[in-house]
Parts: sequence; structure tokens; C-alpha cells
Amino acid sequence: MKNETFEDKITNAKSIIEKLMRQDIPLEESVKLYEDGLKTIKEAQDMLELAKAKITIIEQDSIKAKE
Repeated sequence: MKNETFEDKITNAKSIIEKLMRQDIPLEESVKLYEDGLKTIKEAQDMLELAKAKITIIEQDSIKAKE
């Protein structure tokens, strides 16, 4: 599978939510979509946390460079 961007993961999560909102979806498919949605959101959260950590490091390096 290709490396998805944060934005791709958010788009996929929104798509899953829209599918889950449908009334005609079978239970088994709902459970699979729910599982996929949680996985996608977790991956997006991990990407966001990594980005936050990188920003923190950049800010700390910038402060050290000014000293």
C-alpha cells in the first residue's frame, strides 16, 4: 500500500463515516468499516503527534541557536 498523507487519512476517515451513516449497510460491513475507521484515525493521530514532536525539536534548536 502506498504511503498516505495525513490529509489522505482524514479524507478516508470522513468517507468511512459517511458509509457508516447509511441505513442499508449490513452489520458485518459496518463492523469492518468501524474497525478500518479506528485504524485510519489512529494512524492520522500518530502522524500528527510525530509532526508536533518535530516542531518542538525545531523550536528548541532555534532557541539554542539564539543563545
